[in-house]
Amino acid sequence: MKTTHRDEWRVMVTLKPRRPADLGLTGLDDLAEFLAPSGPITVAVLPRRLGKLSAGMSVPDDMMSRDVDTAYRERCDEIAAELRHRPQVDEVTVQCTETYTCSHCRRQWEELTAEEAADPDYRADGHSVAGEPVCCDKAVAEFRTERGIPQFLDGVVAFRNPSRPEVLLCREHGEGWAWLVPLTSEDLPDGGVCTHGDPADPSTTCGRDVLIVEAGETA
Repeated sequence: MKTTHRDEWRVMVTLKPRRPADLGLTGLDDLAEFLAPSGPITVAVLPRRLGKLSAGMSVPDDMMSRDVDTAYRERCDEIAAELRHRPQVDEVTVQCTETYTCSHCRRQWEELTAEEAADPDYRADGHSVAGEPVCCDKAVAEFRTERGIPQFLDGVVAFRNPSRPEVLLCREHGEGWAWLVPLTSEDLPDGGVCTHGDPADPSTTCGRDVLIVEAGETA
């Protein structure tokens, strides 16, 4: 599941100053003339930290609210409402920075693009679609379950190296290598055996018949 994290809450204010006082330049009428800027000025107004207390004391934000995001949003909305009434303010928007992580592996959330889903070098198998996560197998399984897409390795019996067609690996030795092409039994009408191992030492070669499903496995 994709988890959203929000921080750096801020109120973006676009000003169109019409007089010195709009920029806090007061008491200069007898000494200076005001030249209005050619375009609007945008500044960021930051909300006071939830955990910032009086007398310079502070505590973690989550000690002040069970829902930190909502608390910051409400504080920014209050600031925005106050600023909108001022004549020099042209536009006010509340913004924050959003980052996304996987709830299973905690890594940054990334998804396949349409181009990547069509490219064997990127997709997990022939059922991969645009939007599928790429961080971990659990995220992929959850994504496919929600959409009724066959799970990764459903029907896969072996993997082939596209740059070395003579290399055929069983599921045990081929799973997890991004550049290998997954194969079903229909792709191997003549069968095949796993070539994993040292070609110079036949005793290390797996030699497993990839079409034979052993106990506890599903093809």
